Amino acid sequence: MMRSLFSGVSGLKNHQTRMDVIGNNISNVNTTGFKSSRVTFSDMISQTLTGASRPIDGQIGGTNPKQIGLGSAVAGIDLLFTNGSVQSTGKNTDLCLSGDGLFALSPDKQGDQKYYTRNGAFSFDADGNYVQPGNGMHVLGYMAKNGELPDSKSEPEPIQLKNEQKSMDAVQTQNATYVDNLNADTKGTVIGGISVKYADGTMETVTSYNPQPAGKISLTLSTGETVEVDDPPGNSFTTGAAVTGKTLYKSKIDSVTATGTGAVTLELSAGSAVHSINGGSTYTPPALNNGTYKYGDKYTLKGTINAGGVTTTGAAPGHTKLTVTLEDGNVVTFEVPNPTDFTYADGDQVSFNFVISKITAVAGAKVNTANGNKATLTAPLTISNDAQTYTRIGTSSDGTVNAISRLQNGYALNNKRVESVTLQGKDGSTHSGLIGADYAVNGTFYPSLVSTVTVYGSQGRKYDVPVLLTKTKANTWKMSLQSGGNRITVKDKNDSTTTVHFELEDQKDLVFDYTGKYVQGSAKLSMHYENNKGVKPYPYEQSVTLNCSGLTQYAGSNTVSAKSDGYATGELESISCDTSGVLTGTYSNGVKQTIAQVAVAKFANTSGLTKLGDSLYEESNNSGEAVIKKATDAAGCKITPSAIEMSNVDVANEFTDMIITQRGFQSNSKIITVSDEMLETLIQMKR
Repeated sequence: MMRSLFSGVSGLKNHQTRMDVIGNNISNVNTTGFKSSRVTFSDMISQTLTGASRPIDGQIGGTNPKQIGLGSAVAGIDLLFTNGSVQSTGKNTDLCLSGDGLFALSPDKQGDQKYYTRNGAFSFDADGNYVQPGNGMHVLGYMAKNGELPDSKSEPEPIQLKNEQKSMDAVQTQNATYVDNLNADTKGTVIGGISVKYADGTMETVTSYNPQPAGKISLTLSTGETVEVDDPPGNSFTTGAAVTGKTLYKSKIDSVTATGTGAVTLELSAGSAVHSINGGSTYTPPALNNGTYKYGDKYTLKGTINAGGVTTTGAAPGHTKLTVTLEDGNVVTFEVPNPTDFTYADGDQVSFNFVISKITAVAGAKVNTANGNKATLTAPLTISNDAQTYTRIGTSSDGTVNAISRLQNGYALNNKRVESVTLQGKDGSTHSGLIGADYAVNGTFYPSLVSTVTVYGSQGRKYDVPVLLTKTKANTWKMSLQSGGNRITVKDKNDSTTTVHFELEDQKDLVFDYTGKYVQGSAKLSMHYENNKGVKPYPYEQSVTLNCSGLTQYAGSNTVSAKSDGYATGELESISCDTSGVLTGTYSNGVKQTIAQVAVAKFANTSGLTKLGDSLYEESNNSGEAVIKKATDAAGCKITPSAIEMSNVDVANEFTDMIITQRGFQSNSKIITVSDEMLETLIQMKR
């Protein structure tokens, strides 16, 4: 009878334990990442009254053992690692993990001590640490370098935004790739006439149009000098060739600079303040060895009136003669109007303004032209009017041409700058031609397709280069710049200028086969950054390869586009995560770059983990050691971004278990009550 009491008590205790587990499950029904538990019972050891006996042949049969159970025990409290429901949050840094994996956390920045969780409510703190904000633990993962993740053998580390990931340096463009289609059905027009309008307003009708590049170019000479050249048609310059005998430029003279090896002599003309100097209207002071002088500018003579140097002239009543020793030591005589409110006296300091009416410079002096060029004179030069020009002819001392870059765009025909070209089709149509392209009567004109290539310089400046694709015959397209030629000047949004040179690879046009597939053709853009004066090398050049192998030529429409690499500087604007746990930063320059990848831990027995509270777990003897991998390498695990995993508690099941547990508890309590009554009856029995 006492055995039933003990059995009932064990049942009460076990059902109370089960009720405790059920209560904990229900209380965490809305706990993020919570995993429910279950209680399993087992019977306790039984008391054997008699053992079993085996059957005897020809006699009695076998008997079963007689055993009385001594109650129940808790066999186990198991952690149920089934998936909870996915709840969308809209927060880019929240992660929901499905499968039997867990996120790895660490309380230190070294990541030595590790804990594990299914609570993926993560965010970045003020220092850029990727953490679980409820406890501040660091999320472990794999940091990317320059957008590249390490291999799978790397050890996980706390994810933290580094300074180089918060902002992005500019990267210059090296390649541009063309994709999509050129229309094979592009129709041409037979040319019946060509009209050319020149920059001077004149027009001309021609049978063939073969323009030559014209405009200002920059020559970098082997001497290190940079010369801006007014490039007339027919005046060609070649890299590596000498410039001896060639006209480098002809420009209006701005000024002359005296040097220690090249003196400058000025002729000064008297004005209203001075009627004469030394009896004449002009005066030539001694030659000057320094300073810059411009025709028509003012020039001041200063000096001291000599003793007895103030006299009245008889030839011109109302004038005064002054004998003055100038600052250069020369003695001159000024004839000036008589003053009305003061008098000149011996020893006075005086100064009078003159106008430079002639400049004579010897070899060694420097002439400065209106187009910005400077040249050292190799022969005397006299400037006697403000419209005078200087023509520089190259000599052997100028060396050879190291580099050529165009500063101004333009094309010329018959030594005249072209403004526009008009083509008349034999079908009566009229078309605007490209001033840099070749045309001939009876030839075919095809319309051009403009595709803009975006180019970023080394400092992040953005230049949009218009590249033309023009059909020349069946299955063949010519590539050029917007003018139809191979040079153009483009600017960024701040008017920083660069000259673009267009070069065909191996001088081959873009060719397709009869099926419309790419056969050959590519090109290069050479960017000449002329505004980078003072930056070495100057002019700074950048080469951009145009890859056309992704193009096709099928009947339909033109859908060509060019995708280029490179980008401007950018600041980190947002971070998002994908299903493989890769964190990607989006920058203000439109570039997206991989920052890190979240680590996922797996165990041989996930249910064997030890609960620590705060939705954290740690390894136990029965869980096995954690195997931490990238999310992409953790089989059976899937990450849902912008979401969290809710509790896997099934309320309906829990309430059902609660009722069953209650009934079990009641039943065991009844056992105790009845056993107690039976004991009481036994005690009350009388002999």
